[in-house]
Formats: sequence, structure tokens, C-alpha cells
Amino acid sequence: MKNIFGVLIILLTFFQCIGQIKVPVKIDTSQNSISRLYKFIDLYMQQDAVNNSMWHPKYKNKIVYNYTMDWLWSSNSPKKLAKLFDLELAELQRVNDTLSYFKILAKSKPDQLHDDFSNVYKYYIVEINGKYYLDNCKEYDSARFKKHETENLNFYVSPFYEIDLKAMRKASEELERLYLELKRPKPKKRIDYYMCANEEELNNLSNIVIWNGGLGAYTNIPEGFIVAINDNPVYKHEFVHAVLGSSANCFFMQEGIAVLYGGMDKGLKSYEQGRAELKACYASGKCNFDNLYSREVQQKYNSNLTYAFAAVFCKYLIDNYGLDYFYKLYYNKEITTKNFMEKISEITGKSQVEIKKEVEKLIFQD
Repeated sequence: MKNIFGVLIILLTFFQCIGQIKVPVKIDTSQNSISRLYKFIDLYMQQDAVNNSMWHPKYKNKIVYNYTMDWLWSSNSPKKLAKLFDLELAELQRVNDTLSYFKILAKSKPDQLHDDFSNVYKYYIVEINGKYYLDNCKEYDSARFKKHETENLNFYVSPFYEIDLKAMRKASEELERLYLELKRPKPKKRIDYYMCANEEELNNLSNIVIWNGGLGAYTNIPEGFIVAINDNPVYKHEFVHAVLGSSANCFFMQEGIAVLYGGMDKGLKSYEQGRAELKACYASGKCNFDNLYSREVQQKYNSNLTYAFAAVFCKYLIDNYGLDYFYKLYYNKEITTKNFMEKISEITGKSQVEIKKEVEKLIFQD
């Protein structure tokens, strides 16, 4: 019995030493430099709060410091993530004396997330005055992109693209018109637009190597940059997000206004085309106000139909109350996706039944 207890104590000690992340044999933690990096990563994964205390000092006063587009990975504390996923250090490499990077393989725990998937995330570690800090991949992995400056936009173009400079200047002019159309002040700083040729490039700029999700484009609104798989310099939908800046966390207003002024599908589909599809979906019996509002159309949580529906809602508000009034709603942090109808009814004084009737009237308008 004593021998059994001795073995158990040794095993428990062994697993405690491993910490939050499993380490494969190929990563030699017997090397002092690798061991120190691993201990830093493991210490980070033990953090019980979502904060930037272990991130590069340049993010000290930033609203957004983790550039990942995976909401689950950015909104939970590292310690919580270790409960949701089985974590393994997939790669740990030193780039030079002060810069390293690591990749974490995260396998979902079905009993926690009710799903079975694996993702791989990547981050850099910077050493400053003998202390380690986390950093995003964008600054380092965008080195392959070629920079072009216009009046309103800095383009960072994938090496797989050859983009006409005239097209870039045209995009800058389109952005200039949007500032006027949306009645927003022109910022002193240009908007950065990273034109990716494939999913790998977009993911790399977002601290992701492999992801079970998927986005064709996103805008980091607080930091003023756009990342997209797109060879067209004119991307008005994402331009609208960047122009309007941080807003209420409300899908209907954020995406609705972007579709209304910038279209969908990389600009290939206009608001009017989206509204026509919405009207046809109503006629087929597959769409109604309730399933559009809950964003559950044809078994899809998000679709062009729900984006078009959000745009009609925004047009209804702007047509009836004006753009300045709409902005009061848009920047109202109390309004969320979940309480949108309730808050709009409360603020405008119209019942939800009246709002629903007027929005649908706009959908069916010839």
C-alpha cells in the first residue's frame, strides 16, 4: 500500500508540474531558454481574469489588445479556457534573442462546449529588459505584405496580389465620400487595410492557425484596421465599420448600417438587391419577422437575409428619425442585440407591434 501511495504522490506531482498545457517530446524544456518561455506561457494560462497585464506595454491603454477574431478565445480568461479545452503546446520557437512565438493546440471538451473541434492559436513573446510579454501576430506576420499609401488608406497587399494603384486611389476617394455621406469627421490617421489572398493569411493576422469558424473579413474598430480576403481595394461594407468606430454591441445596427451604405458580399450585392431577396424569401414562406429577428433562417444563424433585414431596420430608423438620431441609438451602449426591439420601442415611444409593421412595410415596398 505504501508503494501505491508513493506512486500516486509522484504522479500527482508530475501532473502539477505540467501545469495548464501539455508539452510534446519535440519541445525540449530541459533547455533553460525554452523552459523559461514555457513557464511564462503556462503562467499566462493560469490567469483568472481577462486583462492585458502580461501583454506588451504598447497595449497598456488599449481597448482591444488581443487581435484574435475568435470571440470564445478572447472573451474568456486563460484559466477558463483551460477548463473548456485540452491544451497542448504544438510549437515553441525562438526567432532571435528577444522574440519567440508559440502555437497552442486547443481541443474542445465536449462535456463543456457540447461540440467536438480543434483549433490552433499563435502568439509571439517579446523580451523587454529581461521580462516576457505577449504580442499579436499582425506586426510580425504582415511583413510579407507590401505597403501602399493613399490619402485615406494604407494598403497592405498580399504577395499573391498585383493591385492597380489607380484602384487604390479610387478606394481612397470612395472612403472620402463615405465620410461626407455618413456625416463623420475625417480622422487624422489613415485606415489600414490588409488585403489577404487566402484564409491562411487572414488567420495569421488574427492569432489563428487553424479555426473551426470562418470569416471573410473583419474590422478591428478601436484600432482602425481592416483584414479581408479580397483583391478589391474598394470594400465599402468594412469601410463603414471603420468610419463609424466603436458602437453599441448590437448586430442590427452595426451590420445593418454597413449593408445599407456598403452592401454585402464584398460589394457585389447592394442593399436593394438584398431587400429584393428578403422580399422573395417572405413570399416563399421561409422568412418572417420572428425568424429574421432571431437570426435563424434556413438553419443558418447568420446569412445575407439577416444582414439585409438589419439594413431595412436601419433604413426605417434613419428615414423616420434622421441620421443624427440614429447615431444616438448606434452609440448607446445600453442597446444590445438581445434587447434591440425593446430599447427601440422604449426610446421612440412606438410599440413593438407598430415597429414590426413599419419595417415589414419597408421590406415589401416596390
